[in-house]
Amino acid sequence: MLPLLLLIAAGALARVSLQIEAKPLARLTLYLLSPALIFNSLYHSQLTGPQLGQLAGGTLLLIVTLSLVLTLLCRLLRFPLPLASAMQLGAVFMNVGSYSLPIIAAACGTEGLERGAVIMVVHQMLMFTLAIFFAARGTLGPQRALSKVLQMPTAYAALAALILRTLGYPLPGWLAQGISLLCQACIPIFLLLLGIQLADMLFSQRWFLLTLGTCFKLGFAPVAANFLARLLHFDSLSQQVFVLAAASPTAVVTTMLAVEFDAEPELVSSLTLVTTLLSLFSIPLIMQLLGLG
Repeated sequence: MLPLLLLIAAGALARVSLQIEAKPLARLTLYLLSPALIFNSLYHSQLTGPQLGQLAGGTLLLIVTLSLVLTLLCRLLRFPLPLASAMQLGAVFMNVGSYSLPIIAAACGTEGLERGAVIMVVHQMLMFTLAIFFAARGTLGPQRALSKVLQMPTAYAALAALILRTLGYPLPGWLAQGISLLCQACIPIFLLLLGIQLADMLFSQRWFLLTLGTCFKLGFAPVAANFLARLLHFDSLSQQVFVLAAASPTAVVTTMLAVEFDAEPELVSSLTLVTTLLSLFSIPLIMQLLGLG
């Protein structure tokens, strides 16, 4: 964890001292580096069709389960709709890309990264449907939500990789090497970007809501993931990767959505910051429990 933390801190320092903007780096990550990593991981993956379907279905089931449980909890606590929406954004969606993928790669190797890539693709598609729905709650039509999904290159990269792998089509050497070089840049840039984004976070002192959201995100989510992994009969490595992904902190993109749709942005931003900082302690503990220490 210390090398990863060093890169996150370097990103935050660069933002404060050099005034480096997150947006260009975020676009580079979203439209070039992430698709390259997804394509390379799935194209060279040794996962079988049933394993791919199992991970994709498990990710969908996890997000739906977390959302339903949190919806029930918000109703019991009689939260107003904007606050309930903010809690959904801050406590359900996880930072699979820039946070948990580097950890999965370090702890579980290439085979773990292949599984993490599948989770990332499915989660990102859910991010631009369910997360936008929660952020807007009726002000955004289904057509626009669908258009957001269709704009995401990671889905196309995943589809292309699966088609080429199924057909047994070999990539030209120059193309394979170019994609491989891009993949080598992914992990450090992901972590630097996370540090840059965290340096800009707002903070709210609504301690009860922060405690509730943090406990749900870092405590309940990995427990639910472990239960679902056992229920769906995941193999050992898939279970470890699945739980690690679920244990990751709040996705940074949820803050952007909260700002755009005025869904309690300070609360969502605070949950992102607090869960990221506390995950530096919770993730190593979960890794020990999973036998990855």
